[in-house]
Amino acid sequence: MKLLSLLCALMTALAAAAELPWTREIPPAIAQEALTPDTVFDEVPGDWRPTLRALFEPLVADCTSAREATLKVAANMTSATGVYYSRERRKPMMTVQESLAEKKVSCTGQSVLLVCALRSVGIPARAVGVLSWGHVRGNHTWVEAWFDGAWHMIEFNEKDFNTPWVMENIGMLNPAKQSQRIYAVTQQSTGLTFPTYWNRRANIPAEDVTDRYLALSRAWYEQAGLPADCQRLMVDISPRPAEPITIELRNDKDEVLQQTTLPTADDDVRNFAKLNLPRTGSYKLRIQGYRTRVPVRATDAPVQIRRLKAPKKA
Repeated sequence: MKLLSLLCALMTALAAAAELPWTREIPPAIAQEALTPDTVFDEVPGDWRPTLRALFEPLVADCTSAREATLKVAANMTSATGVYYSRERRKPMMTVQESLAEKKVSCTGQSVLLVCALRSVGIPARAVGVLSWGHVRGNHTWVEAWFDGAWHMIEFNEKDFNTPWVMENIGMLNPAKQSQRIYAVTQQSTGLTFPTYWNRRANIPAEDVTDRYLALSRAWYEQAGLPADCQRLMVDISPRPAEPITIELRNDKDEVLQQTTLPTADDDVRNFAKLNLPRTGSYKLRIQGYRTRVPVRATDAPVQIRRLKAPKKA
């Protein structure tokens, strides 16, 4: 039965390849790796191709390249399927059929659905993830699409590659820690396994892609305009307020240099207030409505994280 399922998936994928222009450029090894498989992780295989192709083929009908088609599919995931990210999902890992039925999914569920949506229109795709961020509790999973001879990072509902908050967070990883290394699912035995937090017993072959993503992150910081003489300062507060509160960066003359809002209790745990801290001089953080000023100095690292406790009211 498994062989029959694989043959059916291969035939369906090849049928798409005969009709969509970009699939002519896919090497056989890449097709076998990331186009014909009917699973993304260790989920139960399902016949999802006809359903997803019916949803997404009309969206890419006018596309002339895999790049264009990838962006069209990714940007329209929720509008095409009704599926969205929610902490109220029933479980962290779902099949395509479960996601389409329940609508509420984790980032892992989003990634499974996006990988399969891309494969359904002849674009090789695979899942990538990190078990633990360096600055906050939690993992993350995203997707890579293959075209133009390389893998490209894309996410559910995103309109461009290399999602900014992911690139920023990757810059704060410590690659010396195994839990903070980045892995891509592969069909080949590598001696490495994907960090499946939902099933610790799973043995899914993986490729270590940490160095490539660290390079992407460094390029992102440069393109994002972080001045060479500044360090990115990320600030969180505990407990988080119910409503947005402004935090200020002040110099030694108590002048406000920058200000932004702190994350609230409703924000994702990965959201921080972001400021540019000059690398020379002494500075203070002040939360509007509070009298406390917290001294802060830049370090040598590109990013510094500060976690504040809510001080007493002024």
